[in-house]
Formats: sequence, structure tokens, C-alpha cells
Amino acid sequence: MKSASLKRAAVLAALLGALPGLGLASWAVWVNPWFLDRPVLYLGLAVLVPSLLLALPAQLFARSASGKLAFALVLLPLWSLALVLRPIPEQAPVKMMVFGVDGATFEILDARIADGELPAFAQVKEQGSHAVLQSMDPMFSPLLWTTMASGKPPEDHGIRGFHVQATAAKVPRLWDVAEAEGYRIGIYKWLVSYPPRPVDGFIVPAWLAPGPETWPSELSFVKELELSNRLKRKNVAARRSGLQLALAGIPHGLRVGTLWEAMRWKIRERMEHPDDDARFAALHRLRGQIDRDVFIHSLNAYNPDLATFTWFATDGLAHRFWKYHQPESFEDVDYEKSMAYGDSLTDAYRQADSILGEVLERLGPETTVVILSDHGFKAMPDEQLQLVPLTDRLKARLDAELGPVQVSRLGIRLSVTAEQASLSDLERQLALLIDDAGLPLYTWELLPGSSDTLGLVLADESPDPERVARGRAGGEPLSDYVMVEDEPFTGDHDPAGVFMAMGPDVPVGKDMGQVQMLDVGPTLQALMGIAPAEDLLGEILLGSQLRGPASRDTLVQGLEWGSGESGVDEAALRALGYFD
Repeated sequence: MKSASLKRAAVLAALLGALPGLGLASWAVWVNPWFLDRPVLYLGLAVLVPSLLLALPAQLFARSASGKLAFALVLLPLWSLALVLRPIPEQAPVKMMVFGVDGATFEILDARIADGELPAFAQVKEQGSHAVLQSMDPMFSPLLWTTMASGKPPEDHGIRGFHVQATAAKVPRLWDVAEAEGYRIGIYKWLVSYPPRPVDGFIVPAWLAPGPETWPSELSFVKELELSNRLKRKNVAARRSGLQLALAGIPHGLRVGTLWEAMRWKIRERMEHPDDDARFAALHRLRGQIDRDVFIHSLNAYNPDLATFTWFATDGLAHRFWKYHQPESFEDVDYEKSMAYGDSLTDAYRQADSILGEVLERLGPETTVVILSDHGFKAMPDEQLQLVPLTDRLKARLDAELGPVQVSRLGIRLSVTAEQASLSDLERQLALLIDDAGLPLYTWELLPGSSDTLGLVLADESPDPERVARGRAGGEPLSDYVMVEDEPFTGDHDPAGVFMAMGPDVPVGKDMGQVQMLDVGPTLQALMGIAPAEDLLGEILLGSQLRGPASRDTLVQGLEWGSGESGVDEAALRALGYFD
């Protein structure tokens, strides 16, 4: 009798242990149909393990279990029904989907498509049209993505460097125009979309955002997770613990597999203390899973007519790991690092393809899909030591003499724009920076297509540590202006980017050759069913050739902006080598 009572208690205790996990799963699946992407993992960790832990000390429940816990036998089948009966959402009624892949190059895409590794990219290319998208100087991503979104050159749209926010845009971008035409919008991590503004839909800003604000605010957990893993927590005012962020994210798309990978990464950080390279690669993968989860859920939750998703791992990993991706272009490649990171960039393309594949599954045949990259990538010169120009002291010096100046670095090149001073005044100040031998520190030229931005390179690029340590420039230590980098980034921006489109108004199998960046803006509007304004100088590559009003620039005057932090995410810029 006693044995039967203990067995009954053990069974009921096991059921009791299963209830919290099943209850959480029932709620999670009801609010987020994609939650149980790894059901075996979840049931093992959240149901089976707690059941066993409570069943083992079952003798503690021997006297009271049969009466007080019998209700579990009724609740379990009900919860099981809840897991099964959740309706699968229909395809999202998106009119146009723009899938951005920062730094993507056909050099990698075509090779991986040929090997059958990128089926989603292959589908868009084969069932639509494609072209090499010619980028423009300076190849700074905020400038380029704004040019594509607006159809206007930097002189007109006003986004020149990195220290800018969406409020600085002088012309409307694609989503501004679409909203004015009555469309719902969903913008996920397009550059220079911070601070977010109230819209009929959603806006989640990209990596330059210094704060966690999103629209609606329920999605801010995405940016809190991103920022708290990039900066010190106190610098971004992380408002919630990891558990609170996870619980906040489940109703908005977070899946079991993503939560599991996040937990594994936190354990690894504590136990193994991985180096910066390992952390950089792992966080890109994890961030991609989070972004996929939230974007797929948001497509169905907000039903945007225009949706955009931007993937940045292909740029960040290419800067850092191109040497291991393409070791034949370099000498003395570290074997262990090559084995560890040789597939990191290719894996980023595979992950992008997986996300694109899920997005395509959520879209109907009436949706137009456009894939963009702002530039391509190539190997940087193979030098064990490299002389790199610095930005901080140069900017401070020019600011003091000329007023606000934007100084940004891309590899071993600088871009300098004086916001108030004339070009001749800027050149005069640069000419004062001479070294000990009386030679200029920089050479420069006006960037093509620009009227106020100079591209600078060091006149003497020899990586001489002794010269840097002892030399002077403009009466100041040379080391304030240059440094010798013994582990430079090995991937550099290349002008050949990517344009692909697939949809009802897009020819199948058409190779359009080479197209210009200013062609993107009017083409996106035309494919959206909006007649581009006459002052958009680029060609309409696809869709109706009908032009609309003379200009839509006045749309920006009526935009209502949300509040947010000032500045940009400096730590992210420095991690990618754009600043010192």
C-alpha cells in the first residue's frame, strides 16, 4: 500500500514538474507560433528535467499528492490541445520586400549559388532580374543606404558620414514616400533610421543607434539585447535583466532555438573567456537569429505593405576575416585562425540565405522582392604592418579652425567634409600638416560626384614604427595622426555591389549588366506602384516608367520624430575600424 502511494505520488509529482514548462509553451505558442522551433530540446529541458527532479523525492508528497495534484491530469491534455490548435498565420500581404545584405558581392554569391548552398538567393536571381550595382565614393554605409532609399545624392539628402541621425535627412526616403501614399511600413535595421518615429507599422533602427528606442516600444528588447552586448551595460541604460528581455521577446518572435543559443553563449563567455575574434563572430550569428525571429513575427503582427530587412554580418565579418576567407591572397596566414574563422564569412551568407528563405515563405506571389548591397568586398593589400591614419586629433584640429567637420576612415583612406567652411579653407588647413622633412602628411582629391568632400591618403605610407614614435606633423606628435597597425583589417569595400529583383513586374532571367546607385530609389518607388518624382535623376530600371510630381522633398517637413539618445553608437564604429 505504501509502495503504491509512493508510485502515485511520484507520478503526480512528475506531472506537477511538467506543468510550468507546458504552461509556458502553451502561452508562448499562442502568442508566437514560431516559438517551438526545437520542440525536442524544449520538452527535454523545460518538461522532462523538472518532472524527474520532482519525481525523485516523491515520498515528500505521499500523503497529499493524490488529492491536491489530481487536477494536473485534466490540465495536461488541455494544454497539449493549446499547443496543437494554434492556427498557422497566413502569408503576409506585403506589396514589396527589400532585403539588404551589407557588403554582399556576386563573387561569393555566384560561387555559393553554383554549389547549391544559397537556394533562396538562387531563386530570386533565376526567377527575376539582376545587375551589378555600382557604388559611389566615399563608400560609407550610412551615406550609401540613404542614397538608395532616397534616390538623391549625398549633397541633397544630407547624410555624409557616421555621426548623423534620421532627423538630418533633408529629403524623404522610400518609406516616407510610401507612408504618404497610404501604405503601412515595416523598417527593420535600415541605416540612419534612429530615432524611430511613429508610423503605421514598425521601425527597428540599425547598429548606429545609440539607444534602445523602437516603434512600437514593445520591440525595444531587440536593441537592448544588441547594445548590452556591445557596450557596457551602464552606458546604454539596459532597463531589464536577461530573463526579462527574453520574456519580453517571446510574444514578439523569439524562438526556443535562439534562447538556447543565447544561453549557451553566456555560459561559454563565463567558462572559456573567448577572444575578441570569437566574440565578434558568435555575436553576429546570435544577433542574426534574434533579428530573423522578430522580423518574421513582425511581418504577420503588423502587416506592412512595404517591409525592409538589412543584414550586416556580411560586412562586419568581411572586414575582419577576409584573410581567412581568401588565404591565397595573403602571405603568412595563421593556420589555427584560418581553421577557426575560414568559414565565418561564408556562414554569414548561408545564414542570410536561410533568413531570406523564411521571408520568401511568408510572402505571396504578388510580392515584389528586391535584394540590395551598398558595395562589394575585396582583399586589402597584404602587409604585415600597415600605416593607418587616425581621425580623432585631425577632427579636433579642423573643428577648432573651421567649425564642425566630419572625418571618417575606411581602411587606410579618410573622408573629410567641412559642414560650414569652404573647400579652399579645408585644403589650406590640411596643407599646414607637414612632417619633419617638410613634406605634406596627406594627399587629397575631391571625391567623384561630390562638391564638398575630400578623400585623403597618407603621402608616406611606409609603416615605420620609429618614424611614427619620434616624428612630428603640423607641430604635433605624428603618433596623434597615424599608427602602425600590426593586425589590420584584411577586407576592403569594393564598388561592385548587388541588385536583384523578383516579382510580377520583373522580367525573368534578365541580366541588366551594371546599374548606378541613384537608379535604386526611383526603381523601388516604381515597383511599389508609386510614380517617382521628376527630380530623382536615376533611371527607372523596372516597373512603370511614369513620373510623378516635380518633387516630394517637402514631405520631410511634416514628419513627427520620436525622442532618443543623442549621437551614435561609437563603440560599434570603433569595432568596425571607422574611427580610432
